Amino acid sequence: MSTRSRLTPGLFFGRAALIVYLLIMVLWLTFPVLLILLASFQGTLEVSFSAPFNLEAYKTIPPSYWEAFWFTIRAALLATGIALVVAIPAAWAMVRGKLAGRRAMSNLVLIPDVVPQLILGIALLTVFIPLRLSNNFVGVMLALVALSLSTGLRFAEALLEGLPDEYEQAAQSLGANKLTTFRLVVLPLIAPGIAIAALFIFMQNLITFELLFFISGPSATPISIRLFSDIIDRGIVPYAVAMAGILVYVAIAFYALVAVSLGPKYMAGSVMTRKG
Repeated sequence: MSTRSRLTPGLFFGRAALIVYLLIMVLWLTFPVLLILLASFQGTLEVSFSAPFNLEAYKTIPPSYWEAFWFTIRAALLATGIALVVAIPAAWAMVRGKLAGRRAMSNLVLIPDVVPQLILGIALLTVFIPLRLSNNFVGVMLALVALSLSTGLRFAEALLEGLPDEYEQAAQSLGANKLTTFRLVVLPLIAPGIAIAALFIFMQNLITFELLFFISGPSATPISIRLFSDIIDRGIVPYAVAMAGILVYVAIAFYALVAVSLGPKYMAGSVMTRKG
């Protein structure tokens, strides 16, 4: 008896309901993104399919917006790299070193994810002002590092927990020390998952607002702060909508880069297995 003949009415309607549910969920999640992309070609959030679509809003983006955009890209990339460079060895030491109090340390590092960014921004500001780190690139970058470390550590711990330690034991049995094992065995195996972590951390840094509201200033203005300030002062101007669309393009481009480089097999952040 074929599968189609065994498909009872109840099972058919159940599958149909599941498909409809998934379609509604996907539409709900992608609607804001699609709205911004369509609105960026009309310069207004009141999208009308009868009105012409053009690039006029993109052409009117002022230089101050581009300065804020590239400032944010540089700060986000550098903060992502620093956060991972610090978080990966720390996670390896906690997971493989079987340190006492490891769980307590992991939970402490997750505090930035639990505490509202508003509180974290005020706390960092009290530290940054005496050090003259407010209203400059280094301060914004360090604030993003502080926010990114917990995410990087959480990803790295999960990846290392899922990686059997027999690979490292085999390397050490052949004479490799722990540092060589970490560099030549562990890092290549968890590299796909780290790439996924870098993508999420970078996108988080790109759109962070509340934390940077306290750290930034006229000499160091991320694009999220620039957009907020202009919308408060002038309303929804066309070039602000266009810049929001550009941020969406950046997110899609980075996601596509990771997806094409690694393939769909690793987009869940998994490590390489024996069959990999």
